[in-house]
Amino acid sequence: MKFEVTQTNSYEYERPVRQSINQYRLRPLHDEMQSLEAYSAIINPSSPTYGHFDYWGNYVETFYLWEEHRNLSIETISKVETCPREIDLAMSLTYEQKQELTSHAFKQAHAEYLIDRNYTIVSESVMKQETNELWTQSRDELDFVVQLNEHIYNTMTYVSGATNVLTTAEEVLHHRTGVCQDFTHLMLALCRYRGIPARYVSGYIYIGENSAYRGDAATHAWLEVKLPGLEWIGLDPTNNVIASEQHIRIAVGRDYSDISPLKGVYIGGTHTLDVSVSVKNLEERVSG
Repeated sequence: MKFEVTQTNSYEYERPVRQSINQYRLRPLHDEMQSLEAYSAIINPSSPTYGHFDYWGNYVETFYLWEEHRNLSIETISKVETCPREIDLAMSLTYEQKQELTSHAFKQAHAEYLIDRNYTIVSESVMKQETNELWTQSRDELDFVVQLNEHIYNTMTYVSGATNVLTTAEEVLHHRTGVCQDFTHLMLALCRYRGIPARYVSGYIYIGENSAYRGDAATHAWLEVKLPGLEWIGLDPTNNVIASEQHIRIAVGRDYSDISPLKGVYIGGTHTLDVSVSVKNLEERVSG
C-alpha cells in the first residue's frame, strides 16, 4: 500500500531565542518491510541539515540556527510503500525454535532488546502476576505475545493526556490508563520478562475514514518481537492488531528515548510545540 505522509512541527517561543541546535528522526525506514520512495524536509528559518544513521539504523538529521528567531517549523513529506510479511498466527513454534529462544547465543545476539530500561522497569512480582495466567494458557511464545497484545488492549483504557512523555510502564500498570507510547512500553517490559526480545517502533498509522483505530492524530507507537526462525513481528497493543500495511515505520530502538522524533537545545525562554500529521492513501480511488 502506498502512502504520502506530511508532518508539521511548529515551535513558538515566548521571546526570541538563539544558538538553537536541533535533531530529528522523521524520515521513514527503508528496508524489507517498506520502501521509501521520496522524502523532503523544509525548515523555517531555513537551515542546511546534516544526516547520519544511528546505532539502530534510524536516519537522524541535525541543524543549527545561530541567529535570533521567535518561531521554528519543520515540515517533512514522505512517500512510502509498505509491504509487511504475513505470518500465520495459528502456527506453533517447533521444539528447535523453543530451544534456540532460551539459548545463550540467541540471548546474546538480542541482549539489547532483553534488558530493563528506565521506561520498562517493573517489579518482578508485578510482571509475574500480570502475565502468569496468559503464560500458562499459551501454547508457546508466539501465542503468548498475541494474547498479551489483546490483554493490554482489553485491560487498559486509552486516555489522551493522562500520561506524559516520561511515564513508565510501572505507572501505566498502576493507573491502567495511557496512550500508544505507554502501552508499548508496558508490553516491551512484559515480553522481555518472559525472555522474548522486543523493540520499540515509532511511526504512523493510516486509519481511513471509518476505522476504529487509534493513533492517527500524531506519530504512533507499537513494538516488534523476535522469535527464532521468524522475522521481526509487529504488534500494536493500542489497537489489538498485528502491525500491517497500514503501519508506517520511522524508527526502532529499545524504548522511546532511543527514537525521540524531536529534540534540541537553545538559549532563550520557554516554548510551545504544535504537531500535525496527515496520512494519505495514494491507492484510494475517488468516486464520482
